[in-house]
Amino acid sequence: MAMSYEDAVAVQRRHEGRLLNLPGVNAVGVKVRDDRPVLEVSLDPETDLPEELNVSELDGLPLRVERQRYELQ
Repeated sequence: MAMSYEDAVAVQRRHEGRLLNLPGVNAVGVKVRDDRPVLEVSLDPETDLPEELNVSELDGLPLRVERQRYELQ
């Protein structure tokens, strides 16, 4: 069963400080993909994937790495 959006945000809050300190990580956020929340991490395309991001989930929440530069809109 998919995690609720609120629970997904709680997972994000637990991990985002650590994730944002990883080399090349420029954004962390909960997105809804295929009707279920995922933790999406934006990683600079020129940065090697940090070992900590080479996992499929964090605390039961699917993890998705997007290689992109995050720009404020």
